[in-house]
Amino acid sequence: MQHDNVFLFATGNRHKRREFEGLLDEFLSPTWQLHDLTDWPEPMPDIEEDADTFVGNAIKKAGDASRVANCTTMADDSGLEVDALDGRPGVYSARFAGEDATDADNNAKLIEELQGVPDSERTARYVCVTALAIANQKVGRAILRRLHTNFQDVPAGDLREEAELTRVEDRLFIWFRGTVEGRIIDEARGDGGFGYDPHFYVPRWDKTMAEVPMAKKNSVSHRAEAARKLVDYFPSGRKP
Repeated sequence: MQHDNVFLFATGNRHKRREFEGLLDEFLSPTWQLHDLTDWPEPMPDIEEDADTFVGNAIKKAGDASRVANCTTMADDSGLEVDALDGRPGVYSARFAGEDATDADNNAKLIEELQGVPDSERTARYVCVTALAIANQKVGRAILRRLHTNFQDVPAGDLREEAELTRVEDRLFIWFRGTVEGRIIDEARGDGGFGYDPHFYVPRWDKTMAEVPMAKKNSVSHRAEAARKLVDYFPSGRKP
């Protein structure tokens, strides 16, 4: 397979890929070949998400997949941070109650750990970090032309700062963070969404994430904010 004109979403979740395609419409070029891990035609090893931060996991997924596939790659890591639990479940959001935990298991553990914590101290946020690993191929060079730069002119660094294009070995990396602020409630409300949505109450809407219509949720979600930052950073000149 010729990878020079490929942009890869490092996810095996087709729903997430479609969501990001919509959010990144202004960034993606109609001439690129878009793929995710489910339709990648060559063997792709599992990438272990073993970093202790969303940033670390997103960068690792993007970089490892980019080097295996030899193309420009986007990856994300997301989850729930609860202030009263010192930021947990964090990167362990999907397996808070164990490796094979269901949404119901994770929610039950969350509510159990918050017993006795007053409403005012149950502040929480959904977090998404989106990372881009830019390879020196046709897609990568096209992205850099939007910034009027090239690979050689991007300085090396340690990827600590958001929205700072940085060279690490043979790839350029950049990451963006999006959040939605809310509060955890005991009683599950709503039958939409997934994960912790039925217990994640957003005061400005007076609804949980599970009660918000999907179109609205997708337009204001933590993923939407991270994607919007990426689109704004790499202006394509296309209209929405």
